[in-house]
Amino acid sequence: MPIISARNVSKHFGGVHALVDAKIDCYAGEIHALVGENGAGKSTLIKILCGVVLPDQGELFLKGKQIQLTSPVDAVQAGIASVFQELSLLPDLSVAENVFLGSEPRTKFRLIDFKAMEKKTEEIMKQLEFDIDVRTLVKDLPLAQQQLVEIAKALSKNPDVIILDEATSALGSKEVELLFRLLRRLTREEGKTVILISHKMDELEQIADRATIFRDARYITSFAWGEMTNAEIIDQIAGRKIDTIFPEKRVNLPKEYVLELENVSCANRLSHVNLAVRRGEIFGLAGLSGQGQSDLLDVIYGSQVLDSGVIKIGGEAKQIRNPRKGLAAGVALTPADRKNDGLLLSRGSGENMMLPTLKKRSRFGIIDSKKEAEDTKRMIDLLQIKLSSPAQLAGTLSGGNQQKLVLGKAILTDADLLLLSDPTRGIDVGTKYEIYQLIRRLAESGKTIILYSTENMELLGLCDRVAVFRDGEVAAVLEGEKFTEHEILKAALGMEETEVGA
Repeated sequence: MPIISARNVSKHFGGVHALVDAKIDCYAGEIHALVGENGAGKSTLIKILCGVVLPDQGELFLKGKQIQLTSPVDAVQAGIASVFQELSLLPDLSVAENVFLGSEPRTKFRLIDFKAMEKKTEEIMKQLEFDIDVRTLVKDLPLAQQQLVEIAKALSKNPDVIILDEATSALGSKEVELLFRLLRRLTREEGKTVILISHKMDELEQIADRATIFRDARYITSFAWGEMTNAEIIDQIAGRKIDTIFPEKRVNLPKEYVLELENVSCANRLSHVNLAVRRGEIFGLAGLSGQGQSDLLDVIYGSQVLDSGVIKIGGEAKQIRNPRKGLAAGVALTPADRKNDGLLLSRGSGENMMLPTLKKRSRFGIIDSKKEAEDTKRMIDLLQIKLSSPAQLAGTLSGGNQQKLVLGKAILTDADLLLLSDPTRGIDVGTKYEIYQLIRRLAESGKTIILYSTENMELLGLCDRVAVFRDGEVAAVLEGEKFTEHEILKAALGMEETEVGA
């Protein structure tokens, strides 16, 4: 008997079919992968299983009994806990306060017992093997540790069913290994059920027992992992055959340098960074997470101010002290956290794309609505964004289409230097293919791309060269025959050749 099942579940949002007669069966003691393109219906289904969204029709079963989940509280009481891709933590509260939010231990006078709360949180962190100070404010933690706090918050309720929506998208390799060890223990030793949404095939190969594929809001098939090859899975996900996901690289690059960094340092995050990037180049930033890659992008764009050093763009030294000056210098950034840093989720999709270029399309304070409509349509067609109209709220789009909006904003600035921070985070393989092709076309048109990605295979497949960061410094710049995953890992870990082979 499945521990949790869905039958004939459908959901509409206006004229959009988010789910049509969907189904899934998940068993105790298994890690069940839910895979499909963005917009395929995966997130809608798990939101229904978590009580966040009510279905238009269909039935849910838990341990063989039909259930009604009308709110997240119902789901928690039924033993279902969830961790969504977009974090729900309160940044100005401590780790302990976030973990016990809404269920804080009380003193006999009904006041919050902070000492007991911190002690219980420390016990939870120790049990989960998460090395996080429970008194730290969440906003002071790196994104990877914030994701672990979100997971700890869900597991603190001791659920029978754990649903993880792209839980590894913000994690580095060490955190992923730690999480997978935890999930194996929870399923193999404690008999819990894990439903995992992920677009990373290499991770699913390591962890998944079974999988269900969704496409175009419909159930396609379920299978035991290993019964289908990766190529067959990708074809089923995309509904079409994808022979190779990465576009062909350029053989010869122009010799003109668009960006030059000389001894760039910033607080304790960057130290004496020296780099030179050519026009039309896709230049990668690699290394373990939190080693200064995102900080470098922020410094170039103006989100962080450098302490010392020189930034040259087009051969001219620039003082970039804020994003407005960054845009004026021909630099655009797509942030990794599209929800908090990239979009206004409560505003229209078209409006979001137009925000950085309002000045270009207005005169005497009056916006050229015709030009705005033309540019919006051009970006929607170029990026193949799936929406009912440009007025559709950005927050109602799938994660992949939200990411395309963020890219559209950057492209519309017509910047010569595009800084992309994990641009395919939480994106399905079909959409990744489209974004990779777009990035290569932009480079061939003369744009310079600096790409930070937490996926080494993405850097290897797409970039012309890569700089490996360690402790805020450039440990190595790799190209040609030296540009391999082996060399990336060796530089990232500070290992000698003999140590790597050991």
